[in-house]
Amino acid sequence: MYSMKRLLVIMELNDDHDDVVCKYVDRLCDIQSFESITFLHVASNIEMPKEISEKYPQLITPIDESIKDAILLKVQGYDNITKQKNISVKVESGIKLKTISHFIREDDSDLLVLGRGSAKKAQISLLKKIVRNAACAISIIPSSIPDIIRTILVPLDFSANSFRALDHARSLASRWDNINILGLHIYKVPQGYRKVGLKYDEFAEEMKISIEHDYAAFLKEHDVDESELTMHYLLKKGNEAPNLINQFSFSNHVDMIVVGSRGHNVLSSFVLGSTTEGLISEDKYVPLTVVKNKGKSIRLWNTLLEEL
Repeated sequence: MYSMKRLLVIMELNDDHDDVVCKYVDRLCDIQSFESITFLHVASNIEMPKEISEKYPQLITPIDESIKDAILLKVQGYDNITKQKNISVKVESGIKLKTISHFIREDDSDLLVLGRGSAKKAQISLLKKIVRNAACAISIIPSSIPDIIRTILVPLDFSANSFRALDHARSLASRWDNINILGLHIYKVPQGYRKVGLKYDEFAEEMKISIEHDYAAFLKEHDVDESELTMHYLLKKGNEAPNLINQFSFSNHVDMIVVGSRGHNVLSSFVLGSTTEGLISEDKYVPLTVVKNKGKSIRLWNTLLEEL
């Protein structure tokens, strides 16, 4: 199953942000042990202004050490995290996007965990860029999370990427008690359906039957028992897929969404489909995990670095 052993957790030195992120990581630590967990804070400037250091020479503790102490103090409030064997705190100065992307590669991270932050356009844009550039899976945590994770939703298009998402959900379900996995496939009737002499509803039913056969083949190809999840199908008539997914999530009391990144080649590991882009923009209430093909992402980064 999809393995995540090395976590990178972004801390913002904001109690509301950091508490919910740590709460989520603490739950992960309750169900598995990690090889390492790194808490990272990225600051634009961590140098003490010269005028301040001259005026207050008693402030001998470097700012980065003060930040590390603050993060360690926060982390110590979460019992499951503190039980992990290899925990470290890093403070880096630089541009957040570049610094996080670089650290993921250097640390060989499997999962990046960060808070969703504000709903401002600039923040959402930065979040999308981080998800695109991250050479690993990413969990985006909203301002609050459910007390208990009971239902995981996995949108499926029956591709290898969506299987990776399903496999991650299965991995979580194998560790958490009483987890219910819901699969969701969204389809639409093509505009030229009248050419075959069928009515809209008739063609939609033909499509659903065909999709159900595709689903059965998908399960067989990946050796997944159909009892491991409950499959749902939604006919897309007007609303965009992210809206349908959010509506489905509310109606079915979904506690987490896991989606695979789009694509069929190495470059596509850094391309987000419109559904994932939309979920990042609009999903304000449910933890969202974007699962990537880590090996392909790393190979692309190595190729790009060789060209520099």
